[in-house]
Amino acid sequence: MDDLIYYLPQIILGIVAAAVFIWVIFFIRELIRNSHGKSTCIHCKKAAEKVSPEPYLFLLPVSFGDKYEDAEQYLPSHMRPIMSTRQIPTGRRACRLEVYGCSHCGKRQVTVTDFLLVRGEEDIKRTYELPYEPFGPLIESWLALRQRQEPSSN
Repeated sequence: MDDLIYYLPQIILGIVAAAVFIWVIFFIRELIRNSHGKSTCIHCKKAAEKVSPEPYLFLLPVSFGDKYEDAEQYLPSHMRPIMSTRQIPTGRRACRLEVYGCSHCGKRQVTVTDFLLVRGEEDIKRTYELPYEPFGPLIESWLALRQRQEPSSN
């Protein structure tokens, strides 16, 4: 028992070092996937690929440093579709939404990037990976808005 107490600090340090090492591996894997247009599936943790042909842009009713609590509940009910960053009023935040699909489990998810436009540059406030289902109607409304704004090809 005395030997265990003697080596306890080394054991704890070893466990913490192993946990940090594992976290670093997962962090690096996520960075590599993101740089190749992929994400980690929130359902099965396998690689999910981007399936949206373009990012969808939405306006948020928050400005500068305003905060909201539950992004999964708040975002789908408060996002309003817009076609370009020129439609973002000064001081208002917007978000960019991209859809990812997992070939392993077949489920879809969205990546929502909340940002503030400052002198033409996006100051990213937070990025969320959320289930697709609550955002499906928003994507449809964005597509309908784009279709109404496109000139008729006839």
